[in-house]
Order: sequence, then C-alpha cells, then structure tokens
Amino acid sequence: MFYMYSRFAYQSAQKVTSLFGEASSIQQELGCPPDKAEVVSNGIRFEKFSGVPEKESNGWIDIGAVVRVAPIKDLKTLLYTFARLKQEVPETRLHIMGGIDNEEYFEECQALIGFLGLEDVTFTGYVNITEYMAQLDFTVLTSISEGQPLALIESMAAKRPVVATNVGACRELIEGGKEDRLGDAGFCVPPMDQSGLLRAMVEMCQNVKKRKKMGRVGQRRAETYYKESQMVANYQRVYEKAIQRWQASDLN
Repeated sequence: MFYMYSRFAYQSAQKVTSLFGEASSIQQELGCPPDKAEVVSNGIRFEKFSGVPEKESNGWIDIGAVVRVAPIKDLKTLLYTFARLKQEVPETRLHIMGGIDNEEYFEECQALIGFLGLEDVTFTGYVNITEYMAQLDFTVLTSISEGQPLALIESMAAKRPVVATNVGACRELIEGGKEDRLGDAGFCVPPMDQSGLLRAMVEMCQNVKKRKKMGRVGQRRAETYYKESQMVANYQRVYEKAIQRWQASDLN
C-alpha cells in the first residue's frame, strides 16, 4: 500500500525532494522519475552554534546525546556501552538532553541504569542546547533510524565531533559526500553494535588531538553545506523548477 501511494504521489508531483542522496535513490527505486528528484539538505542557523566556546577543562569528559527519550533512539545500547566505557575511562559523564516521548521506555532506561549500577548519567529534559553544548566534549547518537538529524549538524557547527550510528544521512554528515574532502567529523558505527560504539567512544575520549581536529572539520562542513540560508535558497530553486514544469505541462 505504501509503495502504491508513493508511486501515485511521484507521478503527480512536479518535483520530489529528499534530505540526502541515499533517500533520493530510494525514492527513485520506488518509482520517482530521476528528473523530478531533488536533494535539499537540512540547514541550521550556523552562527547560533559556531559561537559556542570550547569547553573549559574540568577533569571530566562530558558526552552529550541530544535525543527524544524513545525506543527508536536506542538509549539502552548507549547505556550498556557507557557502562563499559566507565570501566576504561572512569572520568566520563553522560548527559541525555531531550523530552520524554515514551514514559515506559524512560522507566526501562532508569531501571537499566540501576541494574548496571551506573553513575554520572543525567537526563536533563529540555534545555537550551547552545548553552549546554559549552559543557560538552563530544556528542553521540545511537538511533536505529534517522533522516538527516539536526542534532548532528548542530553539534558539528559547535565544533563538537560526533559518534553516530550508520543510519539515514549520518555517515554522509560525518565523512562527507562525494565532492567533500574535508575529512572525518567523528566516527560512524553500525546500529546496536556495542563493541564498535565502545571503540569509537574510547578513541574520542583518549585522543584529544584527534577529537579537536574532528571538531574543526565538522564545523567547516556545517558552514559549507548546512546553513539555513542555503536550505532556503535551494527550496526556492526547487519551487521555481516545479512551477516551470507545471507551466510546460499546462501548455502541452
């Protein structure tokens, strides 16, 4: 049924947008004519995040996760991995920033924290992300499904490198697209892979020089490709093309 609806929508539309290249390829596999497909990436207010100061040294490595508390964000894998990380790097703290979408899942996460005997995990609820980012060394996203997460782009703009699962556009955000030679802005690991996630987080904690270099790369990538002004201009271009196609089809 979904595929049928998709084909009807694609046939009727003048233009079809997606957030990243792989999503556009999937649309085309589902029946979208390639000449209708257009990629328009998310954009953020870069200046809002680029002004976040570097974290002042306090003897801790502070890790942030800007997420809704919901099963799709797979916080349980993050908590299991953080328990292992604490054994290797005791001076770490985890800050989970976001609202509670699923109360039952939140209670399960709290029970897991108790079961693991975990300390230094904070659920902050809603916070001012730009202010809180100043307290963080890097961020992590363990989702099992994503599109093109704004949380990663915002973290990159704030010069905070990221560790994220290979879902949606995460790999492209971290490693760059085909024409992007800036370098890596963090690490990308398979979903639900505790060992891979642990290795990435340990490396991020212990290799300060690499962490800071990745932060600089991420900020340059966010500034180059993911500014709000660019997104608005790209949508304007898409609308103009859609109107041109409509006018041409109307004349025919």
